[in-house]
Amino acid sequence: MYTAIMIILYRNSHKYSFTLMALLIAVTICGSTLNVYAQNSENKPNFLVIVGDDFGYSDIGAFGSEISTPNLDAIAKDGKVLTNYHTAPTCSPARVALLTGVDWHVGGIGTMYELIADNQVGQPGYETYINDRVVTVAELLKDAGYNTMMSGKWHLSGHGYQPGTSPYERGFSNVLTLLEDGSNHFNSAEYVPGWSVTFMANATKVPRPQNGTFDTTMYTDQLLGFFKKTESEKKPFFAYLAFQVAHSPFMSPPELVDKYAKIYSEGWDKIRDQRFEKQKELGFWPANMTDPGRLPPNAVWDSLTNDQKDYAARVLAVHAGGIEQMDKDIGRVIQHLKDTGQYDNTFILFTSDNGSSEPFEIALFRYASGVNLTHAKQFVAGINNTLPNLVNPTSDFNVGAWGTDVATTPFSGFKTSLYEGGVRPPAIIKEAESVSPPASTNSSSNLVNSFVYVTDITPTILELAGVSHPSTYQGHDVHAVMGKSLNPLLNGTMEKIHPDDEAIGGEMFNNTSVRMGDWKATSYGYPPQWKLYNMATDMGENTDLASQHPDILEKLITAYDKYAQDVGVIIPRGEKFEQTAKNNFPPVTQDDIQTIELANMLAPGYPLNTTATNPQAIIN
Repeated sequence: MYTAIMIILYRNSHKYSFTLMALLIAVTICGSTLNVYAQNSENKPNFLVIVGDDFGYSDIGAFGSEISTPNLDAIAKDGKVLTNYHTAPTCSPARVALLTGVDWHVGGIGTMYELIADNQVGQPGYETYINDRVVTVAELLKDAGYNTMMSGKWHLSGHGYQPGTSPYERGFSNVLTLLEDGSNHFNSAEYVPGWSVTFMANATKVPRPQNGTFDTTMYTDQLLGFFKKTESEKKPFFAYLAFQVAHSPFMSPPELVDKYAKIYSEGWDKIRDQRFEKQKELGFWPANMTDPGRLPPNAVWDSLTNDQKDYAARVLAVHAGGIEQMDKDIGRVIQHLKDTGQYDNTFILFTSDNGSSEPFEIALFRYASGVNLTHAKQFVAGINNTLPNLVNPTSDFNVGAWGTDVATTPFSGFKTSLYEGGVRPPAIIKEAESVSPPASTNSSSNLVNSFVYVTDITPTILELAGVSHPSTYQGHDVHAVMGKSLNPLLNGTMEKIHPDDEAIGGEMFNNTSVRMGDWKATSYGYPPQWKLYNMATDMGENTDLASQHPDILEKLITAYDKYAQDVGVIIPRGEKFEQTAKNNFPPVTQDDIQTIELANMLAPGYPLNTTATNPQAIIN
């Protein structure tokens, strides 16, 4: 196109002033420069997969939040909002499923190393790191000629580092990664006694780069550096930007917190109501729908003491500030893609690994299997969780189940549970122009309301890239993809990719679930106590219909048993695991009212004792 413009200018130069000629020549040169970036050898789509950490369903503006996320909201406006996307209930299982298209039990994360039970140790599928039974989408795209790059949290290498499991060894050519589940957001300090913090640049362990920089900014800087490094190669790219926000410990650039503290001082009841009303305005739910009710419920805000209110508001404000900063950094990546002419032809996904945060306050982390209490007293002594310090690198806090009440609006449950609040995060997709929807797409709404699953992401990307999934890889058998491509949903040629008679099972920590159409069965504990919900009429999972529809429940249980056998579920057993479950997984019933426990937040000034449920036990 630019060559044609220059020919026209040359043949008709007498018609143009020197100034106009200069302007058009400059545009031509700039356009040619952009084209170096925009074109790849086969004009294949680029892929940018952005994964937030522990986001509740309503934690971004496009899903009803008061948190400022204009860049994500703009992507949602340009693309599709997946209102019914589901995932695993915790971090690493979701990440292995997303990157392979295969259930986490098959991929090696049947449980997390932080909470593994004695009877699961050494069992197939319970390696607690990504195994060779699966191949990553990055490995396949790299083999197909893509530049592959990753910046951020990995969490698929077990405790520390297991050879053969790092991102660099699993398909990413340019890598800066935190191998474990998390760390301080400003430096490389651990946030739980004895937990490892390991950064790697490609195949080499390195100190944390940009020490003192908030981690979403650091990871974004690294990714932009990878783009610059590879820009001359004219290859399509697969970029994986995996943030630690909004995982524990909550942190934020300090300047973003005060405005949210004022907002949240109005209380968690009001914020949840406002988010639900905004979701109705956005078309998620019918305008006359009432809040389905959340289990377990929170204490009424007005029943809290002033100290509890001030502390809870500040915690939620820091959580929000971190999300806003993440969005600002995403904006920098989007601007780079636009500046280099690549935005239109880049498929962009944003979602979260699971829904909401840990349902227990920071002091209760000591019950996790990976915690080393040898130096716990010294660790706790270095924490300053006074109210004014709740944003700085010397703090170390999160929310309990009370904080997930707002984040998961309008659902029940939290991270670790198979309730919707634990497995239904926000998800948005912008398509690439080289694989744009056909002209048959005529919907005026950008909402996709059909059920979508985490294992559907990899087959979607592979199909768009024109890459097949193998039965063997590097000399060993690999499991077939278990998900389905989303492209028929995105282009409007199908209303559902998962038919009503397809069973979709899930399990973690002996919390189990199986979906079939609108029906969902769940069980918690041992022996299993199954409940049955109709998600079309009860998305808050408040009304157990097991006794009314025993035939449907039996059908779902049979389907779950087959799923568990197929993927190799091993029910956790042992006293250590039972103690962990007791303290880390609050019951999800109407009677278990949640409230902020200031002592468990390690808030100085509140009485501590040596009872089994008090944080003083962490330092004795």
